[in-house]
Amino acid sequence: MSEDKVTAPSPAELAAFCAACADDKQAEDVRTIAVGEVSSVADYYVIATANSEPQLNALSSEIERKVRETFKLHPSRVDGVGTGSWQIIDYSSVLVHLMTREARELYDLEGLWAGEPSPDAVSRLEAVSRKQP
Repeated sequence: MSEDKVTAPSPAELAAFCAACADDKQAEDVRTIAVGEVSSVADYYVIATANSEPQLNALSSEIERKVRETFKLHPSRVDGVGTGSWQIIDYSSVLVHLMTREARELYDLEGLWAGEPSPDAVSRLEAVSRKQP
């Protein structure tokens, strides 16, 4: 009996696949941002908006399932489960950010990572950081 070999996707392919999964599951405003030139954390961010906590959980589960079935990959970790506003699926080279509309507006990842950080995005992040214990 032979097992089917699965070719590991490139970071760009994995990011596109995750974005398509989110879109298929009715996420809103799905964006992929190449951050590898300015970040040592990942090569790509996939950012998508969920309308509710149940949709946030459904998106996360669906992306994890499809990536596992298609590429035999498991995330190195998943953060934010149960928080209700932001979950991150960490595939090392690709970070999938699933956020409620409020969290997405507050943290403005596009403003921070899509090109030169906007002053508004930096100011909002600094204000949020000062409120954290």
